[in-house]
Amino acid sequence: MKTSLRYAAIFVVLSVALFLVFSITSTYHFHERIPPNPVFKAIRHLVSVVETTNSAQLSACPTTNCHSSSVVCSLSCKLKPTHAATVAKYSSFKVINAKQTYKRCDQLEIGIEARDSINRPKSTGGDYFWVWIHNDKLNATSAADEIVDHNNGSYTALVTLYWEGAVEINVTLVHSSEAINILRRVRDNNTTPRNAYQGTFQIDGNRVKKPCHISTNMFIYDYPHDANKSLTFCNYTDSKLGFPWYCVKPDHFPCDSYYKHSTQLDEYKKAKATFKSLMTSHEYTMVLDSLREIRETSTSPTTSVYVKRVTNRQSSTPSTCLKHPPPPCVPGLPPRSNSNVAGHYHKDEWISNVCQKHDFTADNGAPITKCLQNTNLHFYGDSTGRQWFEYLINHLNKNGTMEMNVTNSKNGPIFGLDQRNNISLSFLFHGFPFSTGMAKVADIDYVANRLDKLKGGPDSVIFISMWAHFWILDLQFYRDRLRSVKDALTRLQHRTPGTRVFFKSPNTYAGAGRFWGFDIWYATEMDRALREEIVGLPDVTVIDVWDMTIGHRTGLNIHPQEIVVGQEVSMFLSFLCTDNK
Repeated sequence: MKTSLRYAAIFVVLSVALFLVFSITSTYHFHERIPPNPVFKAIRHLVSVVETTNSAQLSACPTTNCHSSSVVCSLSCKLKPTHAATVAKYSSFKVINAKQTYKRCDQLEIGIEARDSINRPKSTGGDYFWVWIHNDKLNATSAADEIVDHNNGSYTALVTLYWEGAVEINVTLVHSSEAINILRRVRDNNTTPRNAYQGTFQIDGNRVKKPCHISTNMFIYDYPHDANKSLTFCNYTDSKLGFPWYCVKPDHFPCDSYYKHSTQLDEYKKAKATFKSLMTSHEYTMVLDSLREIRETSTSPTTSVYVKRVTNRQSSTPSTCLKHPPPPCVPGLPPRSNSNVAGHYHKDEWISNVCQKHDFTADNGAPITKCLQNTNLHFYGDSTGRQWFEYLINHLNKNGTMEMNVTNSKNGPIFGLDQRNNISLSFLFHGFPFSTGMAKVADIDYVANRLDKLKGGPDSVIFISMWAHFWILDLQFYRDRLRSVKDALTRLQHRTPGTRVFFKSPNTYAGAGRFWGFDIWYATEMDRALREEIVGLPDVTVIDVWDMTIGHRTGLNIHPQEIVVGQEVSMFLSFLCTDNK
């Protein structure tokens, strides 16, 4: 009887939904692809929900926007989610085979048990944890070498003990596997943009602002337009690279009057609303419930261990604990292996496991000046890369020898020249999309296009940091952008061999859903994609800063503090000046 009623309900819903399908019309045109009809998606979801017998697979709502006026949406939204998601409150960790004392370079084994919101042990994996150790008196920190997912709700973290004395243990649930599935679904939903940009058009002092995006399916909202009139668009797709960019065409303004690009706070608020609309309220809460520390198990209350001092060994001497000393920092050296953390902090200095890092952080800037003599440095990318550029400029200019030419302090172009030491530096933000202040359209260019215009050679260094503004897009879009840069680098190396190229990896931060969908899991996925696409290219080095920003005493910041940036830059310069010249 219950089965008959269930299928009768499905039939009624399908009938209503099909009527809605044929009554829907679109007021937009000039789309390159037609997005899936939201009603069809809702039907597929509802049938899936009703038919499933596995409560852990229940989803609260379809993947599309859920409006109260939609019969299908409102019915499926009433299906309550289960309590199957992993939560930090009941999850726990313990030190496996804990000892009273340890020796430096011992490896700590930490077991993690994931539990759901009604304190049931999880039977599946996929949760995202961070594990790190620290000693606040020593300003020492290290992330885990490896976290093994046993796919049954249990995890094992392996952490090397790099210093003597107290070692505090932190285990953080970044996201449950259920929250990750939501974030993946939202990211891969190509029909709804998750950020808002605007273009300013100008003729004879008259200005008008219109929305812009990589697709014509963009934010319209409060921009004045005739609701009965179809919108037309200006197409600014790059003719060489094929990267799309569109703006709504203003009445009485030609497309070539587009002269400024920006993102304003009001547009961010609209973007946040759209990000939330792709989830139910329960799902949104689940995504926000992130970066939560988990407790030690009550049967083994150990959140710290002690590493005893060994005779004839200086406790203040940093150690990599590797079987063999790390190699010199030679360009092209791959980043860390999967079984070793990239390094650790000791007294706020980064001790690298990847290669023999040198210290370039002297206040007078002399080591940096000596390293960069007779070098032309070209910085392309985002604001986390601009931090490196600004750090170098500030240290090179300790003696007032830098001549600066600044068009736009945030987006570039910015030029610095030290004629005495024959050092030049330039910075330019990567092309659309980006949301950092306001930029003149004439100054915006894609990294691949800039590389094709560059002379290059042994005295040239290229630095690229390109990730923080691509979280709004599906991962394939980001990979395509990386591949365009990779192809341009291949052409450059063919024209002028010897050009040294560096990529900065993404860094950690505490975004996790609060910054309009700028979630740390997206950065994790981009970090993985960057390594897969770039590592192994000739004369190309990836500077691994992910581990450098987990657990540092200054906190998780999208823009790391200067003490961290200085250590990142020292890693970069160690590859340029292997002899610390």
